[in-house]
Amino acid sequence: MANIFWVTCPKCRGEFYCHTQELRHKGIKLLCPYCSHQFLDEESPRIME
Repeated sequence: MANIFWVTCPKCRGEFYCHTQELRHKGIKLLCPYCSHQFLDEESPRIME
């Protein structure tokens, strides 16, 4: 089973999930599927692991 974390976009506040091992604390920008904003996981106002 894949480990995921839920992240909130700092721009539109949309919530979506990402794969933990590939994207959490890797310095890779996440792409919001709702507004296309790119941001690092550390910039998210809310993260649920």
